[in-house]
Amino acid sequence: MYCISVKKIQMKKVFPFIILFFVILSCEEGSLDEDITIVDDDQEIVPDKEDENTDPESNKGVLYIAGSYNTGGQEYGAYWTDSNNDGKWDRTDLDDSRVIHDIIVKDGIIYAVGETTWIRGDGQDPALWINGIKTELDAPNNDEDWGGATAYAIALHGDDIYISGNYASKKADFGGVSSACYWIVNNNNPQGKLYPLENGVSSDAYGIAILNGQPISVGWYQKEHKIMPAKWVGNKRSNLDGKNDGEAMDIVVDGENYYISGWTDNKRQATHYYPTVWKNNQSSRKTLKEGKLRRNEVSSNDREAYASSIIAKNGNIYATGYTYFDYSVTSASYWTIDFSENNPVNEITEFNGGEMKDLVISDNGDIITVGSGELWINGTTSEVIDPAFVVYPNAITISE
Repeated sequence: MYCISVKKIQMKKVFPFIILFFVILSCEEGSLDEDITIVDDDQEIVPDKEDENTDPESNKGVLYIAGSYNTGGQEYGAYWTDSNNDGKWDRTDLDDSRVIHDIIVKDGIIYAVGETTWIRGDGQDPALWINGIKTELDAPNNDEDWGGATAYAIALHGDDIYISGNYASKKADFGGVSSACYWIVNNNNPQGKLYPLENGVSSDAYGIAILNGQPISVGWYQKEHKIMPAKWVGNKRSNLDGKNDGEAMDIVVDGENYYISGWTDNKRQATHYYPTVWKNNQSSRKTLKEGKLRRNEVSSNDREAYASSIIAKNGNIYATGYTYFDYSVTSASYWTIDFSENNPVNEITEFNGGEMKDLVISDNGDIITVGSGELWINGTTSEVIDPAFVVYPNAITISE
């Protein structure tokens, strides 16, 4: 096991076996109560910037990993850090969270979004946690037994917090129809003001970014039996591809340009998904190089490849994702992408097994990816996030 810090990357050997035994024993016998701080629902959500654990200066340049972990058949939302460089990823459980989908840390304040614990007959609600304090986001039908909703991604703009996701727009024969939306959270709307992007149409807004004060959400919507990759500028929808099914999974703004990543299929024919990217107003896909490392392990030509996350750093574009050749045969990968030409030039770095969900680039140029319960640096150094539990990381960020 190795210790990883963005400020200074070090290798430290530790011996977790005795600790692991007691962690497992404790989880079997007890509960997670001692790891969770229960917060009164009426508590003010404005974070305390003077909190000693979130000091803006000492907290800069620290990696945060967000997602969920499983124990006792239950899933719990959390984030992990190694801020003290002791080689151990310390977990912070978030009150009433089932899963965290995204996280941002800025000026000592930790923002996380996801969904609350699923309750039979009540579903789950979209939520925002600021320094651990939960706020359930306002949406119609949240209190209905078919009204579950989700918050997927977060973006900050001035004093406003933008969150993309879905809400239950209407009742259906089996549950509710989840439709794409975004919220703006601020002092005037502490539980978020909902902006529906679709109504009565199955859809999701997986990612969101702000360009010139305008939110751009990305995701998909259903048209007849087609899954249409789409973006919404404000609330105006545009298709990203007219020939292929697919989903837009992430978006990043770099200067006056924005880039989107996701997947598209093989003209709605055989199961063959391509890792895909778009720039600005492109209405047709640009596919990335496909993973081939484990291709010879399966006989079928079917495969599903995703570019699940995209970022920009110093004028360069990076994406990460994975390929399913079979449910037991996968390969993780990341791409470096040059969009200076009409067709983006890209190079793939591929790994045997696993899946990469998100990535960041450190100030010294290290490509840090996360997925399958592990973290990689430049694809050569991997570290198990939490050896005591099965961890499902969804997002990684560097505190600013």
